[in-house]
Amino acid sequence: MTSAASITLKSAVTEASRQWSEQQQAIFTWFRNGRGSLVVRARAGTGKTTTILAAIDHAPEDKILLAAFNKRIADELKLKLKNPKAVAKTLHGVGYGLILRNWQLPKSNAVDEDRGFNLALQALGMDGTDGFQKKVANVVKRLSAMGKNVCPFATVDQLVAIANDYDVLPDDMEDLEERGFGVLVLAKAASAAMELAAKPNTKGAASIDFDDMIFVPLRNNWVRGVYGLVVIDEAQDMNYSQLLLAQRSCKRGGRVVVVGDDRQAIYGFRGADSGSLDRLKTELQAQEMGLTITYRCPRKVVAAAAVLVPDYRAAPTAPEGVIRTLTEDRMVADLQPLDFVLSRKNAPLVKHCLATLRAGKRARIEGRDIGRGIIALVEKMNARDLVSLEKKLADWEAKQVRRLEARMGAEKAASKVAEVADTRATITSLADGLTTVNELEQRINQLFSDAGTNQVVFSSVHKAKGLEAPRVFTIEESFNNRNQEEANIRYVALTRAQQELVYVTPKVVMA
Repeated sequence: MTSAASITLKSAVTEASRQWSEQQQAIFTWFRNGRGSLVVRARAGTGKTTTILAAIDHAPEDKILLAAFNKRIADELKLKLKNPKAVAKTLHGVGYGLILRNWQLPKSNAVDEDRGFNLALQALGMDGTDGFQKKVANVVKRLSAMGKNVCPFATVDQLVAIANDYDVLPDDMEDLEERGFGVLVLAKAASAAMELAAKPNTKGAASIDFDDMIFVPLRNNWVRGVYGLVVIDEAQDMNYSQLLLAQRSCKRGGRVVVVGDDRQAIYGFRGADSGSLDRLKTELQAQEMGLTITYRCPRKVVAAAAVLVPDYRAAPTAPEGVIRTLTEDRMVADLQPLDFVLSRKNAPLVKHCLATLRAGKRARIEGRDIGRGIIALVEKMNARDLVSLEKKLADWEAKQVRRLEARMGAEKAASKVAEVADTRATITSLADGLTTVNELEQRINQLFSDAGTNQVVFSSVHKAKGLEAPRVFTIEESFNNRNQEEANIRYVALTRAQQELVYVTPKVVMA
Protein backbone atom coordinates (compact mmCIF):
# COMPACT_ATOMS: atom_id res chain seq x y z
CA MET A 1 0.00 0.00 0.00
CA THR A 2 1.47 3.32 -1.02
CA SER A 3 -0.20 5.41 1.65
CA ALA A 4 -2.09 4.67 4.84
CA ALA A 5 -4.76 7.11 3.71
CA SER A 6 -5.32 5.91 0.17
CA ILE A 7 -7.67 3.28 -1.17
CA THR A 8 -6.16 1.39 -4.10
CA LEU A 9 -7.61 -1.11 -6.52
CA LYS A 10 -4.36 -3.02 -6.83
CA SER A 11 -4.47 -6.73 -6.09
CA ALA A 12 -1.85 -8.48 -4.07
CA VAL A 13 -1.44 -10.79 -7.06
CA THR A 14 1.04 -8.99 -9.34
CA GLU A 15 1.05 -9.12 -13.12
CA ALA A 16 4.49 -10.73 -13.19
CA SER A 17 3.75 -13.59 -10.80
CA ARG A 18 0.02 -14.15 -11.34
CA GLN A 19 -1.23 -17.70 -11.31
CA TRP A 20 -5.00 -17.85 -11.47
CA SER A 21 -6.69 -20.00 -8.84
CA GLU A 22 -9.32 -22.60 -9.65
CA GLN A 23 -11.97 -20.22 -8.34
CA GLN A 24 -10.80 -17.45 -10.66
CA GLN A 25 -10.60 -19.78 -13.65
CA ALA A 26 -14.15 -20.97 -12.98
CA ILE A 27 -15.34 -17.35 -13.04
CA PHE A 28 -13.51 -16.77 -16.34
CA THR A 29 -15.23 -19.83 -17.81
CA TRP A 30 -18.62 -18.51 -16.72
CA PHE A 31 -17.94 -15.09 -18.27
CA ARG A 32 -16.97 -16.86 -21.49
CA ASN A 33 -19.80 -19.42 -21.69
CA GLY A 34 -22.22 -19.00 -18.77
CA ARG A 35 -25.91 -18.22 -19.09
CA GLY A 36 -28.33 -16.33 -16.90
CA SER A 37 -26.92 -14.38 -13.97
CA LEU A 38 -24.11 -14.86 -11.48
CA VAL A 39 -23.38 -13.87 -7.89
CA VAL A 40 -19.68 -13.71 -6.98
CA ARG A 41 -19.29 -13.75 -3.21
CA ALA A 42 -15.80 -12.25 -2.87
CA ARG A 43 -14.19 -12.14 0.56
CA ALA A 44 -11.74 -9.47 1.76
CA GLY A 45 -8.45 -9.24 -0.12
CA THR A 46 -9.27 -12.05 -2.56
CA GLY A 47 -8.28 -10.14 -5.70
CA LYS A 48 -11.89 -9.33 -6.56
CA THR A 49 -11.19 -6.34 -8.78
CA THR A 50 -8.31 -8.01 -10.61
CA THR A 51 -10.46 -11.09 -11.19
CA ILE A 52 -13.45 -9.17 -12.51
CA LEU A 53 -11.33 -7.03 -14.85
CA ALA A 54 -9.71 -10.16 -16.26
CA ALA A 55 -13.08 -11.97 -16.48
CA ILE A 56 -14.55 -9.16 -18.59
CA ASP A 57 -11.86 -9.90 -21.18
CA HIS A 58 -13.49 -13.31 -21.64
CA ALA A 59 -17.03 -11.94 -22.14
CA PRO A 60 -18.44 -12.12 -25.70
CA GLU A 61 -20.99 -9.31 -25.32
CA ASP A 62 -20.73 -6.27 -27.59
CA LYS A 63 -21.67 -3.82 -24.85
CA ILE A 64 -20.64 -4.26 -21.20
CA LEU A 65 -21.18 -2.05 -18.14
CA LEU A 66 -18.94 -2.33 -15.08
CA ALA A 67 -20.89 -0.44 -12.41
CA ALA A 68 -18.49 1.09 -9.87
CA PHE A 69 -19.33 2.19 -6.33
CA ASN A 70 -18.02 5.76 -6.69
CA LYS A 71 -16.39 8.05 -9.23
CA ARG A 72 -12.85 7.62 -7.98
CA ILE A 73 -13.09 3.86 -8.31
CA ALA A 74 -14.75 4.22 -11.73
CA ASP A 75 -11.88 6.42 -12.92
CA GLU A 76 -9.33 3.83 -11.76
CA LEU A 77 -11.26 1.01 -13.39
CA LYS A 78 -11.35 2.89 -16.70
CA LEU A 79 -7.56 2.86 -16.76
CA LYS A 80 -7.45 -0.89 -16.04
CA LEU A 81 -10.18 -2.12 -18.39
CA LYS A 82 -8.69 -3.79 -21.47
CA ASN A 83 -11.86 -4.93 -23.22
CA PRO A 84 -12.81 -2.12 -25.68
CA LYS A 85 -16.44 -3.17 -25.51
CA ALA A 86 -16.64 -2.46 -21.77
CA VAL A 87 -17.14 0.83 -19.93
CA ALA A 88 -16.73 1.58 -16.22
CA LYS A 89 -19.25 4.05 -14.81
CA THR A 90 -20.96 4.89 -11.57
CA LEU A 91 -24.68 4.26 -11.61
CA HIS A 92 -25.12 7.93 -10.77
CA GLY A 93 -23.25 8.67 -14.00
CA VAL A 94 -25.55 6.34 -15.94
CA GLY A 95 -28.63 8.02 -14.47
CA TYR A 96 -27.23 11.52 -14.98
CA GLY A 97 -26.80 10.82 -18.68
CA LEU A 98 -30.44 9.73 -18.93
CA ILE A 99 -31.60 12.95 -17.26
CA LEU A 100 -29.52 15.16 -19.55
CA ARG A 101 -30.95 13.37 -22.56
CA ASN A 102 -34.60 13.26 -21.51
CA TRP A 103 -34.72 16.80 -20.12
CA GLN A 104 -32.48 18.10 -22.90
CA LEU A 105 -30.05 19.73 -20.52
CA PRO A 106 -26.50 20.78 -21.47
CA LYS A 107 -23.68 18.44 -20.48
CA SER A 108 -22.25 21.27 -18.41
CA ASN A 109 -25.42 21.38 -16.31
CA ALA A 110 -24.44 21.86 -12.67
CA VAL A 111 -25.85 19.89 -9.75
CA ASP A 112 -28.18 21.99 -7.61
CA GLU A 113 -27.38 21.07 -4.02
CA ASP A 114 -30.30 23.18 -2.78
CA ARG A 115 -32.91 21.47 -4.93
CA GLY A 116 -34.05 18.98 -2.29
CA PHE A 117 -34.51 21.74 0.29
CA ASN A 118 -36.38 24.00 -2.14
CA LEU A 119 -38.69 21.19 -3.24
CA ALA A 120 -39.36 20.34 0.40
CA LEU A 121 -40.44 23.95 1.01
CA GLN A 122 -42.65 23.79 -2.07
CA ALA A 123 -44.24 20.53 -0.90
CA LEU A 124 -44.90 22.08 2.52
CA GLY A 125 -46.30 25.30 1.04
CA MET A 126 -43.66 27.32 2.90
CA ASP A 127 -41.34 30.10 1.85
CA GLY A 128 -38.56 29.37 4.35
CA THR A 129 -38.60 32.84 5.86
CA ASP A 130 -38.09 31.70 9.45
CA GLY A 131 -36.02 29.15 11.30
CA PHE A 132 -38.88 26.78 12.07
CA GLN A 133 -39.87 26.49 8.42
CA LYS A 134 -36.26 25.76 7.50
CA LYS A 135 -36.08 23.10 10.21
CA VAL A 136 -39.21 21.33 8.92
CA ALA A 137 -38.03 21.59 5.31
CA ASN A 138 -34.69 20.02 6.20
CA VAL A 139 -36.46 17.05 7.79
CA VAL A 140 -38.62 16.59 4.69
CA LYS A 141 -35.54 16.92 2.51
CA ARG A 142 -33.74 14.15 4.47
CA LEU A 143 -36.76 11.87 4.41
CA SER A 144 -37.38 12.28 0.68
CA ALA A 145 -33.66 11.71 -0.01
CA MET A 146 -33.72 8.45 1.95
CA GLY A 147 -36.90 7.46 0.16
CA LYS A 148 -35.23 8.08 -3.21
CA ASN A 149 -32.37 5.79 -2.19
CA VAL A 150 -34.14 2.85 -0.58
CA CYS A 151 -37.70 2.90 -2.00
CA PRO A 152 -38.05 5.08 -5.13
CA PHE A 153 -41.77 4.32 -5.49
CA ALA A 154 -42.51 4.68 -1.77
CA THR A 155 -46.03 5.16 -0.45
CA VAL A 156 -46.69 7.54 2.44
CA ASP A 157 -46.90 4.57 4.83
CA GLN A 158 -43.53 3.32 3.61
CA LEU A 159 -42.03 6.78 4.16
CA VAL A 160 -43.33 6.73 7.74
CA ALA A 161 -41.49 3.43 8.26
CA ILE A 162 -38.33 4.83 6.61
CA ALA A 163 -38.46 7.89 8.90
CA ASN A 164 -38.40 5.64 11.96
CA ASP A 165 -36.13 2.85 10.73
CA TYR A 166 -33.37 5.19 9.51
CA ASP A 167 -33.80 7.74 12.32
CA VAL A 168 -34.44 10.58 9.89
CA LEU A 169 -36.51 12.52 12.42
CA PRO A 170 -34.84 15.32 14.40
CA ASP A 171 -33.74 15.39 18.03
CA ASP A 172 -36.52 17.81 18.93
CA MET A 173 -39.34 15.97 17.20
CA GLU A 174 -41.67 16.81 20.09
CA ASP A 175 -41.50 20.47 19.09
CA LEU A 176 -42.53 19.64 15.52
CA GLU A 177 -45.38 17.42 16.71
CA GLU A 178 -46.73 20.12 19.02
CA ARG A 179 -46.89 22.47 16.03
CA GLY A 180 -48.72 20.00 13.81
CA PHE A 181 -45.82 18.34 11.99
CA GLY A 182 -45.98 14.75 13.13
CA VAL A 183 -44.33 11.93 11.21
CA LEU A 184 -47.39 11.34 8.99
CA VAL A 185 -47.49 14.99 7.92
CA LEU A 186 -43.77 14.93 7.20
CA ALA A 187 -44.12 11.70 5.21
CA LYS A 188 -46.89 13.19 3.08
CA ALA A 189 -44.70 16.22 2.38
CA ALA A 190 -41.75 13.97 1.52
CA SER A 191 -43.93 12.01 -0.88
CA ALA A 192 -44.99 15.27 -2.55
CA ALA A 193 -41.35 16.41 -2.72
CA MET A 194 -40.36 13.15 -4.41
CA GLU A 195 -43.11 13.67 -6.97
CA LEU A 196 -41.86 17.19 -7.65
CA ALA A 197 -38.28 15.95 -7.97
CA ALA A 198 -39.29 13.71 -10.85
CA LYS A 199 -40.27 16.79 -12.87
CA PRO A 200 -37.87 19.23 -14.57
CA ASN A 201 -37.21 22.69 -13.21
CA THR A 202 -39.33 24.98 -15.35
CA LYS A 203 -37.15 27.97 -14.46
CA GLY A 204 -34.32 26.57 -16.55
CA ALA A 205 -31.81 26.50 -13.70
CA ALA A 206 -29.78 23.48 -12.64
CA SER A 207 -32.42 20.85 -12.08
CA ILE A 208 -31.08 17.83 -10.21
CA ASP A 209 -29.22 16.93 -7.07
CA PHE A 210 -27.07 13.87 -6.37
CA ASP A 211 -29.94 11.61 -5.24
CA ASP A 212 -31.98 12.59 -8.30
CA MET A 213 -29.39 11.06 -10.63
CA ILE A 214 -30.65 7.58 -9.71
CA PHE A 215 -34.20 8.40 -8.63
CA VAL A 216 -35.46 10.49 -11.56
CA PRO A 217 -34.72 7.93 -14.30
CA LEU A 218 -36.33 5.17 -12.21
CA ARG A 219 -39.38 7.18 -11.27
CA ASN A 220 -39.92 8.25 -14.89
CA ASN A 221 -39.29 4.74 -16.25
CA TRP A 222 -36.51 5.92 -18.56
CA VAL A 223 -34.07 3.09 -17.91
CA ARG A 224 -33.80 0.78 -20.89
CA GLY A 225 -31.71 -2.33 -21.26
CA VAL A 226 -28.80 -1.42 -23.50
CA TYR A 227 -25.99 -3.59 -22.10
CA GLY A 228 -25.59 -7.26 -22.86
CA LEU A 229 -23.61 -7.72 -19.65
CA VAL A 230 -23.87 -5.66 -16.45
CA VAL A 231 -21.32 -6.27 -13.70
CA ILE A 232 -22.20 -4.67 -10.35
CA ASP A 233 -19.16 -4.21 -8.11
CA GLU A 234 -19.39 -3.78 -4.30
CA ALA A 235 -23.07 -4.65 -4.41
CA GLN A 236 -23.34 -4.89 -0.61
CA ASP A 237 -22.57 -1.15 -0.34
CA MET A 238 -25.10 0.00 -2.94
CA ASN A 239 -28.65 1.01 -2.11
CA TYR A 240 -31.79 -0.55 -3.55
CA SER A 241 -32.29 2.19 -6.16
CA GLN A 242 -28.75 1.87 -7.50
CA LEU A 243 -29.13 -1.89 -7.83
CA LEU A 244 -32.50 -1.51 -9.55
CA LEU A 245 -31.07 0.91 -12.10
CA ALA A 246 -28.20 -1.50 -12.77
CA GLN A 247 -30.59 -4.40 -13.34
CA ARG A 248 -32.78 -2.39 -15.69
CA SER A 249 -29.71 -1.32 -17.69
CA CYS A 250 -29.27 -4.94 -18.80
CA LYS A 251 -31.15 -5.80 -21.96
CA ARG A 252 -33.63 -8.66 -22.14
CA GLY A 253 -31.75 -11.92 -22.36
CA GLY A 254 -28.55 -10.27 -21.15
CA ARG A 255 -26.44 -11.30 -18.16
CA VAL A 256 -26.06 -9.67 -14.74
CA VAL A 257 -23.08 -10.36 -12.48
CA VAL A 258 -23.43 -9.24 -8.85
CA VAL A 259 -20.10 -8.99 -7.02
CA GLY A 260 -19.63 -8.30 -3.33
CA ASP A 261 -19.07 -9.59 0.17
CA ASP A 262 -22.16 -9.91 2.34
CA ARG A 263 -19.86 -10.05 5.39
CA GLN A 264 -18.51 -6.59 4.59
CA ALA A 265 -22.03 -5.14 4.65
CA ILE A 266 -21.68 -2.44 7.32
CA TYR A 267 -23.48 0.55 5.82
CA GLY A 268 -27.10 -0.43 6.37
CA PHE A 269 -27.60 2.65 8.56
CA ARG A 270 -27.15 4.92 5.53
CA GLY A 271 -29.38 2.98 3.16
CA ALA A 272 -27.10 0.31 1.69
CA ASP A 273 -28.96 -2.84 0.67
CA SER A 274 -26.91 -5.08 2.97
CA GLY A 275 -28.82 -8.22 1.95
CA SER A 276 -28.44 -7.52 -1.76
CA LEU A 277 -26.39 -10.58 -2.68
CA ASP A 278 -28.89 -13.08 -1.33
CA ARG A 279 -31.88 -11.03 -2.53
CA LEU A 280 -30.55 -10.70 -6.08
CA LYS A 281 -29.45 -14.32 -6.18
CA THR A 282 -33.08 -15.28 -5.58
CA GLU A 283 -34.64 -12.65 -7.85
CA LEU A 284 -32.26 -13.33 -10.74
CA GLN A 285 -32.21 -17.11 -10.14
CA ALA A 286 -28.46 -16.66 -10.28
CA GLN A 287 -25.68 -19.18 -10.03
CA GLU A 288 -23.15 -18.50 -7.24
CA MET A 289 -19.37 -18.68 -7.27
CA GLY A 290 -16.92 -17.70 -4.57
CA LEU A 291 -13.64 -15.91 -4.21
CA THR A 292 -12.58 -17.04 -0.77
CA ILE A 293 -8.77 -17.19 -0.97
CA THR A 294 -7.24 -13.98 0.35
CA TYR A 295 -3.97 -12.64 -1.00
CA ARG A 296 -3.84 -9.89 1.62
CA CYS A 297 -3.83 -11.53 5.02
CA PRO A 298 -1.35 -13.97 6.58
CA ARG A 299 -2.44 -17.35 7.87
CA LYS A 300 -2.92 -16.40 11.50
CA VAL A 301 -5.10 -13.43 10.61
CA VAL A 302 -7.15 -15.58 8.25
CA ALA A 303 -7.69 -18.11 11.01
CA ALA A 304 -8.96 -15.38 13.32
CA ALA A 305 -11.31 -14.00 10.66
CA ALA A 306 -12.52 -17.49 9.73
CA VAL A 307 -14.09 -17.80 13.18
CA LEU A 308 -16.56 -15.20 11.88
CA VAL A 309 -16.52 -16.16 8.17
CA PRO A 310 -15.86 -19.91 7.93
CA ASP A 311 -15.19 -20.03 4.17
CA TYR A 312 -12.30 -17.52 4.42
CA ARG A 313 -9.02 -19.13 3.35
CA ALA A 314 -5.36 -18.15 3.16
CA ALA A 315 -3.43 -18.30 -0.10
CA PRO A 316 -1.04 -21.27 -0.37
CA THR A 317 1.90 -18.86 -0.41
CA ALA A 318 0.67 -16.74 2.51
CA PRO A 319 3.18 -16.15 5.32
CA GLU A 320 2.37 -17.23 8.85
CA GLY A 321 1.98 -13.66 10.10
CA VAL A 322 1.77 -12.41 13.66
CA ILE A 323 -1.09 -12.00 16.13
CA ARG A 324 -0.30 -10.68 19.57
CA THR A 325 -1.95 -8.88 22.46
CA LEU A 326 -0.87 -5.58 23.98
CA THR A 327 -2.33 -3.54 26.82
CA GLU A 328 -3.44 0.03 26.10
CA ASP A 329 -0.73 1.58 28.27
CA ARG A 330 1.96 -0.04 26.10
CA MET A 331 0.43 0.61 22.69
CA VAL A 332 1.75 4.15 22.12
CA ALA A 333 5.38 3.10 22.57
CA ASP A 334 4.84 0.33 20.02
CA LEU A 335 3.18 2.41 17.30
CA GLN A 336 5.04 3.22 14.08
CA PRO A 337 4.20 5.39 11.03
CA LEU A 338 1.59 3.80 8.72
CA ASP A 339 0.15 1.64 11.51
CA PHE A 340 -3.62 1.53 11.69
CA VAL A 341 -5.42 1.73 15.03
CA LEU A 342 -9.02 0.63 14.51
CA SER A 343 -12.01 1.02 16.80
CA ARG A 344 -15.74 0.37 16.52
CA LYS A 345 -16.29 3.68 18.33
CA ASN A 346 -14.75 7.12 17.95
CA ALA A 347 -14.15 8.00 21.62
CA PRO A 348 -11.26 5.53 22.12
CA LEU A 349 -9.59 6.89 18.98
CA VAL A 350 -9.47 10.38 20.44
CA LYS A 351 -7.92 9.21 23.71
CA HIS A 352 -5.22 7.15 22.06
CA CYS A 353 -4.49 9.63 19.27
CA LEU A 354 -3.91 12.41 21.81
CA ALA A 355 -1.61 10.14 23.81
CA THR A 356 0.34 9.34 20.63
CA LEU A 357 0.75 13.03 19.78
CA ARG A 358 1.91 13.78 23.32
CA ALA A 359 4.57 11.08 22.87
CA GLY A 360 5.98 13.07 19.96
CA LYS A 361 4.64 10.80 17.20
CA ARG A 362 2.73 12.05 14.15
CA ALA A 363 -0.87 10.90 14.16
CA ARG A 364 -4.33 11.80 12.92
CA ILE A 365 -7.91 10.52 12.97
CA GLU A 366 -9.40 9.49 9.63
CA GLY A 367 -12.59 11.36 8.82
CA ARG A 368 -12.80 15.09 8.25
CA ASP A 369 -16.57 14.74 7.86
CA ILE A 370 -16.77 13.20 11.34
CA GLY A 371 -14.95 16.24 12.72
CA ARG A 372 -17.38 18.58 11.00
CA GLY A 373 -20.32 16.70 12.48
CA ILE A 374 -18.87 16.92 15.98
CA ILE A 375 -18.29 20.66 15.62
CA ALA A 376 -21.86 21.10 14.40
CA LEU A 377 -23.18 19.36 17.52
CA VAL A 378 -20.91 21.42 19.80
CA GLU A 379 -22.17 24.61 18.18
CA LYS A 380 -25.75 23.42 18.51
CA MET A 381 -25.27 23.11 22.27
CA ASN A 382 -24.53 26.86 22.37
CA ALA A 383 -22.49 26.43 25.55
CA ARG A 384 -20.55 29.33 27.04
CA ASP A 385 -17.83 27.05 28.49
CA LEU A 386 -16.82 23.40 28.71
CA VAL A 387 -18.59 22.81 32.03
CA SER A 388 -21.83 24.04 30.53
CA LEU A 389 -21.14 21.98 27.39
CA GLU A 390 -20.78 18.77 29.39
CA LYS A 391 -24.08 19.39 31.19
CA LYS A 392 -25.88 20.12 27.94
CA LEU A 393 -24.40 17.01 26.34
CA ALA A 394 -25.63 14.89 29.25
CA ASP A 395 -29.14 16.32 28.81
CA TRP A 396 -28.90 15.78 25.06
CA GLU A 397 -27.86 12.13 25.50
CA ALA A 398 -30.69 11.41 27.94
CA LYS A 399 -33.21 13.00 25.60
CA GLN A 400 -31.89 11.04 22.61
CA VAL A 401 -32.12 7.74 24.45
CA ARG A 402 -35.73 8.43 25.44
CA ARG A 403 -36.61 9.47 21.89
CA LEU A 404 -34.98 6.47 20.21
CA GLU A 405 -36.37 3.88 22.59
CA ALA A 406 -39.87 5.36 22.44
CA ARG A 407 -39.81 5.33 18.64
CA MET A 408 -37.99 2.07 17.93
CA GLY A 409 -38.17 0.03 21.13
CA ALA A 410 -35.19 -0.63 23.38
CA GLU A 411 -33.86 -3.63 21.44
CA LYS A 412 -33.96 -2.08 17.96
CA ALA A 413 -32.64 1.22 19.28
CA ALA A 414 -29.63 -0.34 21.06
CA SER A 415 -27.08 0.36 18.32
CA LYS A 416 -28.22 3.97 17.87
CA VAL A 417 -28.24 4.52 21.63
CA ALA A 418 -24.64 3.28 21.68
CA GLU A 419 -23.76 5.77 18.92
CA VAL A 420 -25.24 8.62 20.96
CA ALA A 421 -23.21 7.59 24.01
CA ASP A 422 -20.09 7.34 21.84
CA THR A 423 -20.65 10.83 20.45
CA ARG A 424 -20.86 12.32 23.93
CA ALA A 425 -17.81 10.34 25.10
CA THR A 426 -15.88 11.47 22.00
CA ILE A 427 -16.50 15.15 22.77
CA THR A 428 -15.59 14.61 26.43
CA SER A 429 -12.29 13.01 25.38
CA LEU A 430 -11.61 15.81 22.93
CA ALA A 431 -12.14 18.42 25.66
CA ASP A 432 -9.65 16.78 28.03
CA GLY A 433 -7.08 19.34 29.20
CA LEU A 434 -8.73 22.27 27.43
CA THR A 435 -10.39 25.34 28.92
CA THR A 436 -12.62 26.85 26.21
CA VAL A 437 -15.09 25.76 23.54
CA ASN A 438 -12.97 27.54 20.93
CA GLU A 439 -9.94 25.43 21.88
CA LEU A 440 -12.12 22.34 21.54
CA GLU A 441 -13.15 23.24 17.99
CA GLN A 442 -9.54 23.96 17.06
CA ARG A 443 -8.46 20.55 18.37
CA ILE A 444 -11.20 18.81 16.39
CA ASN A 445 -10.07 20.48 13.17
CA GLN A 446 -6.46 19.51 13.85
CA LEU A 447 -7.11 15.87 14.71
CA PHE A 448 -9.69 14.82 12.13
CA SER A 449 -8.23 14.68 8.66
CA ASP A 450 -8.27 12.60 5.48
CA ALA A 451 -4.76 13.57 4.39
CA GLY A 452 -1.21 13.07 5.52
CA THR A 453 1.63 10.60 5.11
CA ASN A 454 4.06 8.83 7.40
CA GLN A 455 1.62 9.02 10.30
CA VAL A 456 -0.13 6.65 12.67
CA VAL A 457 -3.71 6.51 11.41
CA PHE A 458 -6.51 6.18 13.96
CA SER A 459 -9.77 5.20 12.31
CA SER A 460 -13.22 3.82 12.85
CA VAL A 461 -13.75 0.52 11.05
CA HIS A 462 -16.27 2.18 8.74
CA LYS A 463 -13.67 4.70 7.61
CA ALA A 464 -11.04 1.97 7.16
CA LYS A 465 -13.13 -0.21 4.85
CA GLY A 466 -11.23 -0.60 1.60
CA LEU A 467 -7.91 0.21 3.26
CA GLU A 468 -5.10 -2.06 4.38
CA ALA A 469 -1.91 -1.72 6.40
CA PRO A 470 1.07 -3.90 7.33
CA ARG A 471 0.20 -3.63 11.04
CA VAL A 472 -3.29 -3.18 12.45
CA PHE A 473 -4.12 -2.54 16.12
CA THR A 474 -7.70 -3.21 17.22
CA ILE A 475 -9.16 -1.57 20.34
CA GLU A 476 -10.79 -4.73 21.68
CA GLU A 477 -13.21 -3.24 24.20
CA SER A 478 -14.91 -1.25 21.43
CA PHE A 479 -16.14 -4.36 19.57
CA ASN A 480 -19.06 -6.69 20.12
CA ASN A 481 -20.72 -9.46 18.11
CA ARG A 482 -24.27 -8.95 19.33
CA ASN A 483 -25.74 -9.04 15.82
CA GLN A 484 -24.69 -9.78 12.25
CA GLU A 485 -23.69 -6.23 11.34
CA GLU A 486 -21.47 -5.96 14.43
CA ALA A 487 -19.82 -9.28 13.52
CA ASN A 488 -19.30 -7.92 10.00
CA ILE A 489 -17.58 -4.84 11.44
CA ARG A 490 -15.24 -7.07 13.40
CA TYR A 491 -14.42 -9.09 10.26
CA VAL A 492 -13.66 -5.92 8.29
CA ALA A 493 -11.32 -4.74 11.06
CA LEU A 494 -9.35 -7.99 11.22
CA THR A 495 -8.93 -8.25 7.47
CA ARG A 496 -7.18 -4.90 7.08
CA ALA A 497 -3.95 -6.50 8.38
CA GLN A 498 -1.34 -7.51 5.78
CA GLN A 499 1.32 -8.79 8.19
CA GLU A 500 0.55 -8.28 11.86
CA LEU A 501 -2.60 -7.97 13.96
CA VAL A 502 -2.38 -6.58 17.49
CA TYR A 503 -5.27 -6.92 19.93
CA VAL A 504 -5.22 -3.94 22.28
CA THR A 505 -6.81 -4.69 25.65
CA PRO A 506 -7.40 -2.52 28.73
CA LYS A 507 -4.68 -2.42 31.33
CA VAL A 508 -5.36 -4.89 34.13
CA VAL A 509 -5.62 -3.05 37.45
CA MET A 510 -4.46 -5.22 40.35
CA ALA A 511 -6.62 -5.15 43.49
